[in-house]
Amino acid sequence: MTPRSREHAIDMTGGLAPNQVREVQETYIEKSRPVVIIGPMAAGKSYIGTHLARFYGYEFIDSDHLIVDKYGEVSQIFTDFGEDEFRRIEAEVIREVLTSPSRRNTIFSLGGGAPMTPETAELLREETVIYIKVDAETVAPRIIHGRARPLLQPNPIEKWSEIFEARRERFEELASYTLDARGGRSISDMAAEIQNFILRSRKGQV
Repeated sequence: MTPRSREHAIDMTGGLAPNQVREVQETYIEKSRPVVIIGPMAAGKSYIGTHLARFYGYEFIDSDHLIVDKYGEVSQIFTDFGEDEFRRIEAEVIREVLTSPSRRNTIFSLGGGAPMTPETAELLREETVIYIKVDAETVAPRIIHGRARPLLQPNPIEKWSEIFEARRERFEELASYTLDARGGRSISDMAAEIQNFILRSRKGQV
């Protein structure tokens, strides 16, 4: 390529050579990978994720919803096949989302026990992970009368606390950022806090 033709090629790409344009595109794609939300049952992961999608332009995906669409109700899977089979299905669905080129700029909420599966935990170590931190007092109104969480029966608060303590270390270990959602914080404030972190992380400021 002559100096003149090389100069023309640079001008046509806005001042960047083709290989530089490709590098910028690849960098942008990498930085807009899914943002994963983890935390205990009833932490409000889907609620927060939906708000982020609505007000900040993300796609929202819930792993439990994907499982229901493909395999049926979560509680029925537990009843018919047991927790081990559910975790296998769950890990498969999570891997599909995290490795799909079409799932960019996505907020991806996971079920409370998903990070405990070794395969899923390894995947999450390479992702931006938001841990929603709550306590029993915060989630109590959400779980006391609910029947949709088979692992919490028959004593929801006691079982929630027991399960949370067993999982807390893994949540903390995988977290890129921890959102304190205890008490009566507004959804707008919590979503804005997460969005600020996402923007800073994509600019390499965290």
